[in-house]
Amino acid sequence: VLSAIQGAHAHGSRVTPVWTLPEGVGGIGAMGGLTTAVPHLVRAASQSVTVSTFNIQRSSALWVALKEVSERAEVSVRIYMDADAADRDPEPWSPTSAQVAVEMPGAVVLRTRRGQDGAAARNHAKFVAVDGQILIVTSANLSASAEERNIELGLRLEDPVLTGAVESRMRELEPLLYERVRR
Repeated sequence: VLSAIQGAHAHGSRVTPVWTLPEGVGGIGAMGGLTTAVPHLVRAASQSVTVSTFNIQRSSALWVALKEVSERAEVSVRIYMDADAADRDPEPWSPTSAQVAVEMPGAVVLRTRRGQDGAAARNHAKFVAVDGQILIVTSANLSASAEERNIELGLRLEDPVLTGAVESRMRELEPLLYERVRR
């Protein structure tokens, strides 16, 4: 155990705050670091992309990047969604979980599972993990408003141990809290 702790402390993590601010605020336009960094990282993925979101909209730059990367057979894409946010009141700009699965056939799409009481857990965790190396934890949903109008903060962590731990925990939670969306 002490060796593992020592090893964990031996590797360096790089943490960078990334923001999105409304256009014209503080000289930073609508395309802040958070908005531009995440789709770029997703497109650059060579092995895997894992995304967890509460809300997803087709207007999001990340939606476009996810669609592109999910078509590449060499990249494993996993998307965790909130069932109620996606499926309760469908709108043309906000795809249902089933529509996400159809429009991103190369991705594994999971939504929160309903319990015996009919209620589903809320998937409010928002993160993007790329190639098991980079983890962006953010307040932003996958929407144009998050990218253009909201004040959003995220942390970009370059830490394979932490990134792997987050992805592993989500996989452990799948049989308890999520169900796979079939095409």
